Amino acid sequence: SRLQRPGWTVPSCPAVSRLHCESESFKMDLILDVNTWLYNMELGDKFRLVLATTLREDGYPDSGEYNPLDSMDSGRASSFEYVMFGKVYRIEGDDSATEPSSRLAAYVSFGGLLMRLQGDANNLHGFEVDQSMYLLLKKLAF
Repeated sequence: SRLQRPGWTVPSCPAVSRLHCESESFKMDLILDVNTWLYNMELGDKFRLVLATTLREDGYPDSGEYNPLDSMDSGRASSFEYVMFGKVYRIEGDDSATEPSSRLAAYVSFGGLLMRLQGDANNLHGFEVDQSMYLLLKKLAF
């Protein structure tokens, strides 16, 4: 079935998949929304994920506005298949602990596509609310 409006046709198939993932290298859990019309992920796919505050190789801040024409030919994004730009909107600690939290969860919105990255506080110490963030993704061949 399709919802039809003048000039628009919305197919009934979902355009977004919510991935539930575990890191093989770190004790981290990831929940990530991916636009499957642009980038399809299958159960069992392994991928490399990089989160960065800039796409510049030298680490200097960029303009803060994503421009796909500037970033895809050079810089960090050139070796990845799927790139999103978003903002950290929440950071949560482990409320069950009586001392400072050893686990944190960082939440990022990429234009409505959401990510939650949860794990050891040492791996998430650089996240700040309202911080701009790039997500870079590439499937690994095994």
